[in-house]
Amino acid sequence: MHDEAIRETGLNFRKLNLPADREILIRIHRIYDREYGFSRDASGYEILVETLTRHGDIYHPLVLFDGSEAVGYIRAYDRLSASSCDIVIMLDLVYVLPGHRGHGIGKILLRRFLEFAASRRCARIDLLTDHDNPAAVQLYRHFGFRGRDRFQMILFLKDQPDLAAYFERRLRNNTS
Repeated sequence: MHDEAIRETGLNFRKLNLPADREILIRIHRIYDREYGFSRDASGYEILVETLTRHGDIYHPLVLFDGSEAVGYIRAYDRLSASSCDIVIMLDLVYVLPGHRGHGIGKILLRRFLEFAASRRCARIDLLTDHDNPAAVQLYRHFGFRGRDRFQMILFLKDQPDLAAYFERRLRNNTS
């Protein structure tokens, strides 16, 4: 804990100002994509920047810097809880860049994010993480997150062109 407190003094946490900070965002996502085996061409990164810029009121690309170097990244977004009518922040991605792991950066990053969420007066923070990522589960539990016994179910329409085309036709026919 003492090492973290000393280390934290030289760190800066802020929301990226897009599109001005586009190169920082693209650099982080290139490293992340390479590490996890995702492929995205230059236009894919431009679409990411455009999307986060267009929805900057609800999307929060947050970066922890050591000097001018990005060492950690959080992508989160606001959503409305239909049951309570409160703003809930969805923690979409937590990423400590290679070379900075094992030094408490994840804890500092998450602590700063919790301060950010509190400043926005969010009622709750939701997140999804994989069971096979024990370091992430341990980090979230350390900060008081609790699991819920639910299934996560996803339908990737881009991976199923016939199904995607079916839904697209249905939507077109229902709006005309």
